Amino acid sequence: MLKGKAVLITGAGGALARALTPAFHRAGARLFLSDPRPERMAERAEAVGAKTFVADLTRLEEALALARFVEGEAPLYGVVHTVGGFAAGRFLDSDPGLYDWMLDLNLRTTYNLLKAVLPYMEARQEGFFAAFAAGPAWTGTGPGRALYTMAKTALASLLKSLQGEVEGVRFLVVYPMGTLDTEANRRAMPEADPSRWIAPELVAEMVVQAAEAKGGRLLELPIYPPL
Repeated sequence: MLKGKAVLITGAGGALARALTPAFHRAGARLFLSDPRPERMAERAEAVGAKTFVADLTRLEEALALARFVEGEAPLYGVVHTVGGFAAGRFLDSDPGLYDWMLDLNLRTTYNLLKAVLPYMEARQEGFFAAFAAGPAWTGTGPGRALYTMAKTALASLLKSLQGEVEGVRFLVVYPMGTLDTEANRRAMPEADPSRWIAPELVAEMVVQAAEAKGGRLLELPIYPPL
């Protein structure tokens, strides 16, 4: 189903994109990668023959330029939006800067990208848009990380609402229900047992399956760590 179809992966230099990019390449997608820093995605793009576009998705004009770039090359079929940020800490100790940072990275980037790509997808009445929430957004509570939970919950609510509004486009909200096994997390938590963490390759496999789904759709996908 994805053979030759244009798929855009944002946050292309990040840990999730490291697994998503080869997974969508194996599925036959024509890949486009975006990241604010070109050096983070250059090697990955070369490995799969992807085209790249440097964009800061906290800026609407850059999201619009990214969508125009992809559409100039091929009709955009799928988007996998991985841009986001995490912060923990007591709410009473937080400042407005953290509030802005959480909303900008997790919600504003999603809003801007949706505003940029959905007009093309809706006009064709075809498309797939996936984004990443988090376990606290699935459960509705995140003590010690209230601002992060707020931003991810809003992201999930936005995509679920659009599913009943935008004709022909399928939306997917992915909820990693635990720690992802990434190099950054291993460095940050050297005493932890990564065998109890979620493999990004599993997440990528599930997103590809959702993008290829026939005869139904997945709107919400919680992915749990190993037992």
